[in-house]
Amino acid sequence: MATACDLGAMENCICFNLRWVTRAVTQYFDRELRRHGLRPTQTPILAALSAKGESGMAELSDWLGMERTTLVRNLRPLERQGWVVARGAGRGGRVTLSITPRGRETLSKMQPAWQAAQRAVVKTLGEARWASILADLDRAAQALADSK
Repeated sequence: MATACDLGAMENCICFNLRWVTRAVTQYFDRELRRHGLRPTQTPILAALSAKGESGMAELSDWLGMERTTLVRNLRPLERQGWVVARGAGRGGRVTLSITPRGRETLSKMQPAWQAAQRAVVKTLGEARWASILADLDRAAQALADSK
C-alpha cells in the first residue's frame, strides 16, 4: 500500500525554496534576454570570457562555480552562434576558450536588457535587502564549501 508523501515541510526546506526562487528569477531574466538569443545561464560565460580574455575550461568552470558538464552544455550554443571559440584538444587535452568579436557585440547589445532586469529584481527586493541577501548567500556558500 502506497503512503502519501507529506510535503508540508517543503515550505521550510532551504534547497527547495532556493531552487524555486532561482527558477522564477531565471525565467524572468530569460524573458528579458531572449530577444538577444542568450539564456541567463550563458550570459555569465560570455561576461567572464570578456573580462578574463582566454580561459581554460577547468579555470572557467571553477571561476563561475559551475560543473564542467554544465559549462560544456552552455558553451555549445555559444560556439554555434560564433560568440565563443574553443581551441585545443578535448578528453584530457587543454581546451582554451575565448569570446569572439561577435560575442562581444552580442554581450554589449544584451547588457541594457540585463541591467533593466537586474534593476527590476533589486527594486522588488529593495537595495538594502538585496545587499543583505547577497552577503548571506556568500557567507553560506563559503561555509558550505569549507565544510567539504
